[in-house]
Amino acid sequence: MRTLGFTRPASKLPASVKEAEAMGFRVLAAPSLEIIHGDRSEFERLRSCLTDGAPVVFGSTTSVDHCLQEFGPGFAPMVNACFTIAIGPGTADRMVSNGIRVDLVPDDHSSYGLVGEIMERFRSGRVVVVRSDSGTDIISEGLKESGLELEDIAVYRLRACDVGPEMIAILDAISDGTLDCMAFTSPMSASSFFDNMKARFGDGYLERMRPVKVAAIGRPTADMLTSLGRPPDMVPVRTTFTDLLICIKERMGVRSHPFVHPWGPVSGTTMWNGTRSVRTNNRYIC
Repeated sequence: MRTLGFTRPASKLPASVKEAEAMGFRVLAAPSLEIIHGDRSEFERLRSCLTDGAPVVFGSTTSVDHCLQEFGPGFAPMVNACFTIAIGPGTADRMVSNGIRVDLVPDDHSSYGLVGEIMERFRSGRVVVVRSDSGTDIISEGLKESGLELEDIAVYRLRACDVGPEMIAILDAISDGTLDCMAFTSPMSASSFFDNMKARFGDGYLERMRPVKVAAIGRPTADMLTSLGRPPDMVPVRTTFTDLLICIKERMGVRSHPFVHPWGPVSGTTMWNGTRSVRTNNRYIC
């Protein structure tokens, strides 16, 4: 049985562990980030931006959750007057299940794909981006460079968790060579993890990661890992935790019960066909 390590926000950890174990992994998981509800002033700014036809981007399922927590059932009719954009299928599913219409999901489920789609559809005006206080600069810089006005609204804040016994167990597995793969689900969690690696192993910490396969949930996380000195071996086409697990499972030959993807088979120009991984530029795109 392959041993998979990953870090997730504490609130998502139990469900993530259950899903990974169901796919046949032995799991070592640790809380990465504490999620804190955003300031009231941020939600008031959001309310004032929800005008008819205004493009509003939801950058994660968590951003949807915190808007619903703040505004309650009245949020759906409030935002449905806008042109609503979900960064990926998971976020879109969360929106639809709560009565929020989804007008657009980019084919490339990442910040890069999002910027490209918005630039094609909007030439001027304001774009409202609803996300955390720690989002990458890809969206903000891309939209500003295109001449669009950005309204960046942090409906939740992220803080790195302290090193606890779960994180120590992952670092121990790296030390003794029993960790087969480490998966990263955000740039911030990757950066925090490598800080912990350096604190534990000193200047030789990167060498400790050479025997361990590394998977990134999407391009921004892959870029962060590359900048940290350990480029990923695997990146799924769809930027969801489920697709990340499928990518690792197929690449590493993990056996489990037959799995049915919640959004159906991947189609179009993606390189993942449900049975294989393709190596491109020294990286497995699953």
